[in-house]
Amino acid sequence: MACPANRSFCELIGALATVLDIEEGRKLYHAWRVAVVAEKLAQMLVPEERTAIFYAGLLHDLGAMGLDDHLVHRALIPGHENDREVREHPDKGSKLVALLPGVGAAAAPLIRDHHEYWDGSGYPQGKKGPEIPLGAQIITISDFFDLYLRHLPGNSWDKIAQKMQKEVNKKYSADLSQALSEVMAHGLFEQVADDAELEKAMDETMGTVPAPEFNEKDPMSKTIRLFAQIIDAKHAYTGGHSQRVAAFAVSLGKELGLEPAELQRLEAAALLHDFGKIAVPRAILDKPGPLNDVEMARVREHPGYTQMLLQKITSLKDLAPIAALHHERYDGRGYPKGLKNGQIPLGARIIAVADALDAMTSARPYQPRRTLVEAYRVLQKEAGKQFDPEVVDAARTLLA
Repeated sequence: MACPANRSFCELIGALATVLDIEEGRKLYHAWRVAVVAEKLAQMLVPEERTAIFYAGLLHDLGAMGLDDHLVHRALIPGHENDREVREHPDKGSKLVALLPGVGAAAAPLIRDHHEYWDGSGYPQGKKGPEIPLGAQIITISDFFDLYLRHLPGNSWDKIAQKMQKEVNKKYSADLSQALSEVMAHGLFEQVADDAELEKAMDETMGTVPAPEFNEKDPMSKTIRLFAQIIDAKHAYTGGHSQRVAAFAVSLGKELGLEPAELQRLEAAALLHDFGKIAVPRAILDKPGPLNDVEMARVREHPGYTQMLLQKITSLKDLAPIAALHHERYDGRGYPKGLKNGQIPLGARIIAVADALDAMTSARPYQPRRTLVEAYRVLQKEAGKQFDPEVVDAARTLLA
């Protein structure tokens, strides 16, 4: 993805949108399609808000990541909005996005209101007509376009437009419907209807949308920390997990003599080590008992997703193996690659110990909570097997 400025920031947001739309190993492309269509409408109707509308489109369903299935499967089913989590997802997503540097303040209200409908039948507040910000209305109609395209595969824009016409002055205004028809008539439909063409359109949009304006000196650092919160919010018992793993990892890295720049990269990798878990269904992550073979296979996919996503981010590419290989074992019996000993990057070996420490000393549904001393004894037993003995020895300092 080509970004004119702050390249890695927009690549990171694009990666989050990607993982939110992964289902059973395939990309749904819902957020990308909504974002591209919304940005084209913004160019026509409210060009000064292009950046906020684009990022709001990418992250409009962020608050729905806890659902057992993707919203695209529910959104056209009557009564779906009676589900409490569905009704709450615009507000949840809005509150998370509001914390993003550069675009959060402008994008958050659009996400909060993207299920408010023109006739007042939407949620969460039942706004109607001009009460709804135009940017939110643009996200709404772009969202419905993707849903109808998805449920009417192989159809032309004319057929989809006929279906969407039934919602005019209900879900969206006649003026907005006309604007959508105009951008589709100028070649947009062909660019977004096919997934391969959509990837090209996304790359082009990323390269032309005005870059966010940051007040912070280091917006990536703040964004990575926010991503850690988002990752941990996926399921019930991991609140603060990534932050604690990062703190453990930095402490271990200091004890092992890592330089400040190396510690900074280690911390970022630890904060993002479970990035790919966003693609794993919550029902599996929160299961109180043992996972079956199919469920375990789904969990074991997450390091691969983490590596795939981080490799697409210019300034974070070198973190991909450190973050993604923390489930490799020192004896070679880990996953996803079965690496052993020195084949595993030191950072990944450190994160493996930090991850295990937090898992053992936190409340989990599948095991009793241990003290740090008890957890260290487990690490000692697994030194040379699951864990690097040198890293385990460094963990002794955490007991002081």
